[in-house]
Amino acid sequence: MAEYFSEIQNVVNQAIAELEQEHASGKLVNAPIANNHFLVRWVTKAIKTQRFERITRDDLLGWQKLGRSKGNQALLEPTFRRIAAYYQSVFTGEIKPLTDKQIEVFLDTMESANWEISTSEVLTDGSKVQIFTDGQNSLALCADQCDQCFDGEALVKPMSWFVRGNHAEFISKAYQAGFMVHKRTDYKSKVKYHGEYLVYPMNQGDQLAEIPLDFTLA
Repeated sequence: MAEYFSEIQNVVNQAIAELEQEHASGKLVNAPIANNHFLVRWVTKAIKTQRFERITRDDLLGWQKLGRSKGNQALLEPTFRRIAAYYQSVFTGEIKPLTDKQIEVFLDTMESANWEISTSEVLTDGSKVQIFTDGQNSLALCADQCDQCFDGEALVKPMSWFVRGNHAEFISKAYQAGFMVHKRTDYKSKVKYHGEYLVYPMNQGDQLAEIPLDFTLA
């Protein structure tokens, strides 16, 4: 069975390749409206024929709904190209384990950027927790997970990172530090007023990762 991080790349890469084939053959003009219309039909056909693994079905259904509701404003082509480029930037070459040391360096970076950092509370035992901080931006990691999610130095289980404040800055800095983050909630989570993101071993998540707003195509 295919893994999500691999299959989502397969989906968007196939879509882009077939779009470009239509351009090369002269069957489709390379223009935003024509490209979006082609991709909405492509997504619909992929769903009906069950072309891809079920792990990407929710993404395909979401894009189909977006295409039908927003029409040319769905911007499927640039979305697919950003996803393809983002995943390629992470998964090209040797894929190395994420480590405890990397996380420590990242937390130091965030603290230097005036984020409040918490790693001393148990946050994933099912109870609701409130963290009191002075600043606007807060990043909290569960004390238990800081031990239980690792085998030696390597991250081997998904880890929850709880965020309040400037989510865009968090996503961007996490990517710069080598982490893909996967959003679970915007602000409602086990930690009051914090959104929850998952970081997976080797960045191999089972849902679409958040792409930094400042990420640019090569």
